Amino acid sequence: MKKVIEKINEFEKNGIKDVQLIALVSETSAEVVFYGVIDGVRYQSNNMVEEGKIESDVIDGFYNEIVELVRGDKKFDSEKMNIIKADSDRCKVEYDEKRCKTYKIIKEWEDKLE
Repeated sequence: MKKVIEKINEFEKNGIKDVQLIALVSETSAEVVFYGVIDGVRYQSNNMVEEGKIESDVIDGFYNEIVELVRGDKKFDSEKMNIIKADSDRCKVEYDEKRCKTYKIIKEWEDKLE
């Protein structure tokens, strides 16, 4: 999943620092959430759009690119929910059942963010 790290580094050139991302991707569904710092303030990705910090099409494009990279990676398991936790230096891949509780996984990840 080295390409996910590369995509995060490329995305940070939009003025967003310290991107921390989680992506839950299966063969038929995907959810991507990230946090990043703009002008010294930490935002959740959707709030960046709501606050007018970045255009929604930029965020949507980033989400779509991450999903495509995950599905195209050799570590992608089409029989599972692929859980990607990444920043500009590291990318960790975990797997869960397809019918796992995605909200719970994202909430637990958010609680561990610094």
